[in-house]
Amino acid sequence: MNYWGEKDTSINFCEEKYEKSPWIAEYYNTLSSFSYILISIPFLKTQKYMIAWSGIGIGIGSIMLHGTMRYYGQWVDEISMIMFSYHLLKYIDLKFPPLWILFVPIYFCHWRHFFIMSTIFFSMQVRCFNLLLKNPKNHIFLYFYSLFFLIGFVCWFLDQFFCSSTQEYYLHAFWHIFTSISMFINMKCIKSNNYQVPYLSNKNN
Repeated sequence: MNYWGEKDTSINFCEEKYEKSPWIAEYYNTLSSFSYILISIPFLKTQKYMIAWSGIGIGIGSIMLHGTMRYYGQWVDEISMIMFSYHLLKYIDLKFPPLWILFVPIYFCHWRHFFIMSTIFFSMQVRCFNLLLKNPKNHIFLYFYSLFFLIGFVCWFLDQFFCSSTQEYYLHAFWHIFTSISMFINMKCIKSNNYQVPYLSNKNN
């Protein structure tokens, strides 16, 4: 019997369940999830603290998701991804409306349909990318951000659709690592649009 109960997430991953530990459903996917927390911690005392807390949320949610393969872990993981994109976009575009108030209920109504969540997440990511692309000074960091994200996406794709050929390589764990590097580059290099947090106004941008 599975330690955390029967799997009830709407998504599947290639790693063998409870193979390395009787208490952790997906051992390597769980360990690699800590990378999101590690890359977010340096930004907690900067003006990017809301983005950083969302990144930590992704890490905690991913640990819960892969450690248990239960629906509540998936909720924390995917809502944190939505909030990360929202706070990132809000940091760049002050006029961006608080659409998370709409996105989160939509997610809860359709959380079993991965297409809904991924559409919300990637639409905000594309918006961020397009805004940053307008400034030539951003092009170098956008290149590396995109490169690491693309490598991670290839790992995710192979893990999802070619499991029988790639299971021994734990590619979803590499998705975590490469996307956390991509997130770090993004948080390190983005500049705010006159964004000011009163009690952090003297902190680095």
